[in-house]
Amino acid sequence: MDKTDTRGGNSARLVSPYLNTTGKCLELFYWIRGKLLDDDPTLLFVISITEEQEEHILKWVYDLTAHFPRLYLGLPDGTHRIGIEGKRSPGLVSALSLDDVTIMDCDRFGKVLA
Repeated sequence: MDKTDTRGGNSARLVSPYLNTTGKCLELFYWIRGKLLDDDPTLLFVISITEEQEEHILKWVYDLTAHFPRLYLGLPDGTHRIGIEGKRSPGLVSALSLDDVTIMDCDRFGKVLA
């Protein structure tokens, strides 16, 4: 989501196909810019979506960043779609970027593959 003061309150969502998320983890790196307000910050959500279309927020962040911090979390067991959603602050200059989004077995993170 580009840095702009237009389209305040808009959101963008990236959603995976249905996956067996048992034993899986998600890793991504994010960057958030804008003015931090207690009532309406720029937000990043990670959401699980069940086959019944029920949505559950797994993690949310709003901290402004000077670099790309890592977000890492375990995913729920079962079959889910995983959504990553950014929501822009209303009426403020804000931006949000993602990089290197990965979903794989939790025990594979940090291992060097031959």
